Amino acid sequence: MIYCECYSKLGVTIYSMHTNNILDFERPMLRMGSVAFIAGLAIAVVSTFVFHPTSENLMDNPVVFALYAEDELWIASHIGQFAGILLIFAGGFVALHRLLARSESDIASALSWLGLVTAIIAVSIFTILQAVDGIALKIAVNTWYAIPATDSEEKAIAFQVAQGLRWTEWGVQAYYRMLQGAVALIFGVAIAKSALLSRWIGAVGIAAGVVTIAAGVVVAYVGFSSVRDPVTDLSTFTLYPWIVILGIFMWRKTGVKKMVTR
Repeated sequence: MIYCECYSKLGVTIYSMHTNNILDFERPMLRMGSVAFIAGLAIAVVSTFVFHPTSENLMDNPVVFALYAEDELWIASHIGQFAGILLIFAGGFVALHRLLARSESDIASALSWLGLVTAIIAVSIFTILQAVDGIALKIAVNTWYAIPATDSEEKAIAFQVAQGLRWTEWGVQAYYRMLQGAVALIFGVAIAKSALLSRWIGAVGIAAGVVTIAAGVVVAYVGFSSVRDPVTDLSTFTLYPWIVILGIFMWRKTGVKKMVTR
């Protein structure tokens, strides 16, 4: 009996020390994730809505291509978008996964792993999107724009090359939006199943995920037509605030007092 009691006490001590080590590790991890969510979103928003040119009719390729060719900050704005989204996924969602993987709910823990894998795939697709849209398309439209109008045959060929890249961007963006929505949906359900964050945050994530997946499907069918605007705008106005909410509440989570080993 004495042996069992000593073993039990030893077990409690080892467990407490292990818990302390995890908490010591997770506190900076959660803070990093919180900052990554908010800073990443800020960088992506500024790069998109301040430095990225736009047109009333994004399906009017001659007008759009001329606008893109004249933009000197095109590549820089897309690098900014890439940096912002990379922070959100590689910093924010990885930290969120780390938090949820230790949930008391086996379902939440399993979903956090699925969410992590989906996030990795999503940011990989986004990297391809930025390579096509931010660099390859820019080179193609610059080439087309520089050809004199008198050389109609060569200019027409260059236009078709640029248009092919535009269609590639169309397809890749559709899948990125669907994957982005899947990440929000999976982590939203995981949060709702766990007690580590407020369940209403999970509900917002689920809603944002469903709308963003729908936006991806719409883009797949209609491309950059104004028909997509209502659902893509709704996706933006639900997904972006959810990311900010995650950043705020993950930071607040770091205020939990440390466990003391005795």
